[in-house]
Amino acid sequence: MSTAAVIDWRSLDLADGGRSLIEASAGTGKTWTIAVLYLRLLLERQLSPRQIVVTTFTDAAAQELRERLRGKLQWAVLRASENLAETDDAGSDEGSDGQWLRARWQHDAELRVRDLQRLRLALAEMDVAPVSTLHSLCRRILADHPFACGVAFVMGDMVPGEALLDEVAADLWRRLQQADAGDPLVMLAAQAGDELSLARLSRRLKVCLAPGVSVKMASAAEVDAVLDPAWAARLRAAVADGTHFRKGSLLPGFWSELADFLDDRARMPGAKACAGLKEATALTGVLKGSKDNGELIALAVFAERCAEIIESLRAGFWHELAALARAEMRSRLAARHQLTFDSLIQSVGDALAREAERAGDRPLADALFKAWPVALVDEFQDTDGQQYGILDAIYRERDGSTRGRLVMIGDPKQAIYRFRGGDIHSYQRAASAVDATGRLTLDTNHRSSAALVRAFNQFYAVGGTALDAAGESRIAYESVNWTERRAGQPYTIDGEPCPAPLVIHYRSDPPSSQPARRAEALEVCANQIAAMLQSGTHRIGGEPVQPSDLAVLLPTGNDIISLRDALRERGVPCVTSSRSSVFDTEVARELQVVLYAIAHPAELGALRAAVATRLWGASFSELQRWGDDVAQWQPVADTFRSWSQQRAERGILHVVGQLIDRLAARYLQTMAGERVLTDLRHLGELLQAQSEQLTGIEELLAWLKQCREDGAASDNDAADAAQLRIESDSARVRLMTLHASKGLEFPIVFLPLMWNHGERPGDGMSVVNDPRSGQRLAEFSAAARAREAQDLQDERFRVLYVALTRAIHACHLFALPPQRPASASSKTPASGTRRSALDVMLERIDPALGSPELRDATPDIRWIDGWHPLARHDFSGAAAPAVERHARALPPPRSGPLEAKHSFTTLTQGEHRDAVNPGAAAGDEDAAGNVELADADAVVAVEQPSPMTATEAHPGLLALAGVRGTDFGNAVHAVFEHREVGAPMSAQRELIAQCLRDAGVRRKDIEQSALVDLLVSRIQDALDAPLGIAASPALCLADLAAADLRAEMGFHFAMDRVSMPRLRAACAAHGEAELVPASQRVLSGLMNGKIDLIFHHHGLYHVLDYKGNYLGDTLADYAGEALRAQMDASHYRFQALLYTVAVDRYLRQRLGADYRREEQLGECVYLFIRAAGLAPDAGIWRHRFSSDLLDAVGEVLASGPTTTEAA
Repeated sequence: MSTAAVIDWRSLDLADGGRSLIEASAGTGKTWTIAVLYLRLLLERQLSPRQIVVTTFTDAAAQELRERLRGKLQWAVLRASENLAETDDAGSDEGSDGQWLRARWQHDAELRVRDLQRLRLALAEMDVAPVSTLHSLCRRILADHPFACGVAFVMGDMVPGEALLDEVAADLWRRLQQADAGDPLVMLAAQAGDELSLARLSRRLKVCLAPGVSVKMASAAEVDAVLDPAWAARLRAAVADGTHFRKGSLLPGFWSELADFLDDRARMPGAKACAGLKEATALTGVLKGSKDNGELIALAVFAERCAEIIESLRAGFWHELAALARAEMRSRLAARHQLTFDSLIQSVGDALAREAERAGDRPLADALFKAWPVALVDEFQDTDGQQYGILDAIYRERDGSTRGRLVMIGDPKQAIYRFRGGDIHSYQRAASAVDATGRLTLDTNHRSSAALVRAFNQFYAVGGTALDAAGESRIAYESVNWTERRAGQPYTIDGEPCPAPLVIHYRSDPPSSQPARRAEALEVCANQIAAMLQSGTHRIGGEPVQPSDLAVLLPTGNDIISLRDALRERGVPCVTSSRSSVFDTEVARELQVVLYAIAHPAELGALRAAVATRLWGASFSELQRWGDDVAQWQPVADTFRSWSQQRAERGILHVVGQLIDRLAARYLQTMAGERVLTDLRHLGELLQAQSEQLTGIEELLAWLKQCREDGAASDNDAADAAQLRIESDSARVRLMTLHASKGLEFPIVFLPLMWNHGERPGDGMSVVNDPRSGQRLAEFSAAARAREAQDLQDERFRVLYVALTRAIHACHLFALPPQRPASASSKTPASGTRRSALDVMLERIDPALGSPELRDATPDIRWIDGWHPLARHDFSGAAAPAVERHARALPPPRSGPLEAKHSFTTLTQGEHRDAVNPGAAAGDEDAAGNVELADADAVVAVEQPSPMTATEAHPGLLALAGVRGTDFGNAVHAVFEHREVGAPMSAQRELIAQCLRDAGVRRKDIEQSALVDLLVSRIQDALDAPLGIAASPALCLADLAAADLRAEMGFHFAMDRVSMPRLRAACAAHGEAELVPASQRVLSGLMNGKIDLIFHHHGLYHVLDYKGNYLGDTLADYAGEALRAQMDASHYRFQALLYTVAVDRYLRQRLGADYRREEQLGECVYLFIRAAGLAPDAGIWRHRFSSDLLDAVGEVLASGPTTTEAA
């Protein structure tokens, strides 16, 4: 193993056959480094963007990363376009990326030209480059390799996994409550001895079913070795001898229950007895003179060993329950054709694991590696073992050696998502396998000011660099360098640069209770913010500090709400950003009351409750005056009755809009007004979406009630839908949780509650890492609880690091004495893993707190004694303007045709046909086939068959005559799409069978195996049939290599009021009067579709479409003018034109000025697989559209309407 240190991104090993690790401390330019490594891979290894996987943690981060990569390529294109040989030498401000390009091109002008061409091609591919989250990448793998992954060929809808798990948990809970005592699950539950509730069952199942987690159980041999029935008599003898125990001692009862359990394992000790047995060696309740009794000590030790085994037996119930829940979730997802985010990872991981267990080749892993020889994995510290297992399988040979290049980018100091499945142990295992030539540490902070970076270095120097209490986690703070990047926009106070930007507010005499300490910290923080904003003396770059320059990071959502209220009282505008659900707000409760009154406008009680809400705003005196007087209530009843009618006619969102209109003028004048109106609009949209799936207002009210009681699902899309929205883009102090702040930066940060970021109580089930297997295990043992508590405390150290390093110019950290009493009722401080990370660091500070030596050692840190100011401060800068505020008016309705998605199907079969899924492979064959079958004689009569074609029924056509329809067409398309190129179809029988199953093709009159045999022969004949293209008449599909085929290429282009009559006239002017269907429609929106196949041969790109249509039983039906008539009857020639236009546009976009249509755009071929290969030219239609026709069509599609068309 090499020991050479990598000091620069330019020398990092990116060659095949290894792993690279980039550890990037906060603010050290991680994304910039990814971009320049991407540039190296494109130029040095000559890879295309399609071959480089880049993954990160969130969709938003992936989109930002894609744009950063694109920007780096655009910058490189500009650099390559310069004539570097004629420019002066690099200036001192040229970055290392510019220096690298200069050195690369300085003495090789031809290389610069080649690189420029490569960069331009790379830019054209960026939209299809695999830059995404790992979940999205797995979804792509499942879509591209369904057969290898064992999933359906058509991907299902994404649903929130947590909502599905809650549904399954409720069913299992119902079974436990209603099944008889003989039910195996009920017996296991009794053995577990847990006091179960639905909430606990659901919560623990979520732990057991988390990615990579398995429930640890003792083996039968381990259980039998401990639970020796011979001990039962000794336990009973000790209990019978009453001379050892105090009166009222509980230990004899616990030992009696244990003895009964040893005799009959169905008699599990109760929860109280189990808890007592765990502490048996304390001999609580034993007389002082008997505590040295050898027999009692032996029994106590035995009892504690039994308690561990009993915990393991309890785990058996959860192991079985988790297996049942997992199987039920998979069954329901398959039946509903749905997917969850966890199932994406699970399906790919399982497929790769199955391959690894088998001897021989690994087709899926090999195919993925061939497609993506390099992967750059951002935020690698947040991956779990299952996700890393997928990457490891792809980039490792069967013999265990590495292949390709897996580049892992992350920072173990920022691994703070354990609750989401992030596993720091997986990161450390992966990092340990990287040698020195593959390691790069980024050690210069470009985010924060120089003084603040120095302050962070000093803080960890005196408080200890280990990011854990014991120094055993192998994760430590490392001093970083700084730049003068922020020197041009300095943070000043009273005109002077801030001398000590890390301010530690240390209160040595805190209030006695935790709630009082927390309340005071938030009040003082609110006062500090108001005073800072009001003073005008705090400036950044010469401008006064604004509310938007400040952020407060807090441990919980409740802390955010408390500080939000305190800031609003002081006139400070603020915005909350957390994972809180809109259903948890007071607005949701009041809207439920109002909606109930809308549903029941004749009920006086419902109306009285509705108008008493803040959403209506009736005062108490008004309610008293109205009393039960029906006449007084009549105007209110009329309004609610009108809203009830409008809901039925125009939807619930319209009614919520009416309510917003009524509220806006009043609420926009208040500090909290935008929050209320934002939440109300948000709830209206969610209700409207749900109302489209329900049958009436009562069901909608029940759904809203359920959402308010249960909260929104916290799983990805569902959580995003219900998550509170930011109410305004105006200048506001940002309040967010510590975890939500990761990846963000703020000019000035306040951390008022890090001292309160301590241990949270668990429920007995712990998830720990097994150092031997690397697995995450759910356990009940005391040792597991201790290990989990240590892991959680270690993570709190990392959270503190993340919180501090969000700041750019200054950070205010509140602190208390580490040895303070834990609570008002305790005289001792918190100890062990219950302590916050800040308390541990303050306790190990050296020199001591308050000493002159400490201040000398930390010149960039300001230590303030006490929390000030305690007196309330207000901010007047955000006072309401004199002019009343009003909600923005809605934009005027758009004139012209309604924008929509269009496809070949919608253009030929009416505007109401679905264009959302143009990729439904045989979606156009069903209607075409039905038309043909309904009027077969008329179609054949259009043209007489060619004399060269046989007119008698052909056996090959008769064999498949009874198998028709869209499902059959979809199956055939799937076979062509997923076949192994170059392998005979006789070797791909299982693929054909799977495609038939997935498409639902079943025939009672023919065995499925016989149908597979028929298709093997038929598809092979079609592959071997000469296509008859002009450049190579003998060419057949079987002759083409995989690199020359592009299956299922999607396309879309905008249409702005495109006139179908104009399109038809343009075609008629070029001799194709009947090519475009007759229609008077004017189209706006997006034209989209999928082309079955584009193949490349001898420099020409050809379009090919497969058709499974039944046209008749004779070869004459599939040849000559009869086939041409069928093409026209189904408008397939128009489809061919659309596909040709799409490919023409694509080639022009990719090749630019180098594109030559006559030399590079080939023919369009339609392959009717029922007849192709049965006779020369049978089932094959081909045509090359003239260049003039394509220009004319392109002009119509690109232009807007004329005056007559608009009319």
